[in-house]
Amino acid sequence: MIEITHSDVAVEARHARIFTLDMPLRFADMDADQHINNAQFYRYMEEARMVWIHSLGLAMVPPAPVPVLAASACSFHSPLHYPGTVTVEIYLGRLGNSSVRTHYLLRSGDGIAAEGYCVSVWVDPQTQRPLPLPEAVRRLAG
Repeated sequence: MIEITHSDVAVEARHARIFTLDMPLRFADMDADQHINNAQFYRYMEEARMVWIHSLGLAMVPPAPVPVLAASACSFHSPLHYPGTVTVEIYLGRLGNSSVRTHYLLRSGDGIAAEGYCVSVWVDPQTQRPLPLPEAVRRLAG
């Protein structure tokens, strides 16, 4: 199921920001139109998500429980151009028994280049079955 939502309320007004990462834009991220390719926006969100998970002290490789992407979406607002920097902000969304929804704002300067979300599910790599959400993530909800 693809979920598209539209709201007049900004992500930062609805959710608590839990992590921020600045990343340089790479020349190789550009496409033939001389702007950063849309697929790279997902990579920026992925990189920020993995750095965030690592910052919580959680393992990210088997045999430990690992987060698996269950859903994602991205709305593009303005192009990114090389050279430059993208700031990825992560906001905490809904927590489930074994999943967490995180929202993303990708900023360039004062503008928002894109916003997105993903749902990550923690699974046992041996059984491929969901596991309870790690306590380090659950604590973020207060």
